[in-house]
Amino acid sequence: MSETNIPKYNFNNKSSKLGLEIIPLQRILEHSQRNNHKAHRLNFYQILIFTKGRGVHEVDFEKIAYSENTVIPVAMGQVQRFSDNDQADGYALLFKPDFIIKGDMDYQYLYDYSIFTHSIKPVSNIANKEVYSLLQEMIIEQNKDDLFDTSDYQRNLLKNFLIQLERNKRQRVDIVCNDSFDLYIRFKKIVEEKISYKLRVGDICDELNVTTKQLNAAIKLFVSANAKQFIEDRLVLEIKRLLGYTTLSIKEIAFEIGFEDPTNFTKYFKNRVNMLPTEYQKQL
Repeated sequence: MSETNIPKYNFNNKSSKLGLEIIPLQRILEHSQRNNHKAHRLNFYQILIFTKGRGVHEVDFEKIAYSENTVIPVAMGQVQRFSDNDQADGYALLFKPDFIIKGDMDYQYLYDYSIFTHSIKPVSNIANKEVYSLLQEMIIEQNKDDLFDTSDYQRNLLKNFLIQLERNKRQRVDIVCNDSFDLYIRFKKIVEEKISYKLRVGDICDELNVTTKQLNAAIKLFVSANAKQFIEDRLVLEIKRLLGYTTLSIKEIAFEIGFEDPTNFTKYFKNRVNMLPTEYQKQL
């Protein structure tokens, strides 16, 4: 799918060619304020670490409360919106997926871990002393002149940072990592990449080489939905994104997500949200 009219920020590290950067949170908040806190997508991964201040950050219409030592991961492709908060301070860790993924085993940090899997609550995390220690080491390394093998060194620091965040999350949420979890993550990845009204459970099962019964059983261990419901919920979220964050017409949105008839699109949305697309837009 395209992301028509939703502003998308690409990764741009002006200080080096690395696909990793840590910047002060105030820099992002000031930029957002200059743009009237307009919702936007990221073409990279972002981890917000709040060292002080209380407020609310919005990710895909989910309002996430934060305070001191809160960590909010934002996955590539998600839509986020900042809000005014003069008291907030902290850091934003930004990285491109190809910075961390150099081999098949590296995919685990983005897809096998639950950090960026927001369907498994909570959507925020906690920064403890280990998180801050790794963060400071990454900042120190980033501020040094180019040293021998700095990219590999920083990549390993980032991996350890993600491991610590995952540990912190698993202390708060019961996550059983087994074949079912692996299947759920692979299913979710396909849905994210191919979300459309035309996406069918059967096609995904064929791609994953499992039965619908096996897929549903795995998914229900982690979310209160079967495969069909999960796809529908994700599709409704995509529709809300386009209705709320773009200037596309209803007809254009219908075609964008795979409907051939805008009337069927309107009926589909009303049956699931209990309001017309135009009514939804007016309430935002």
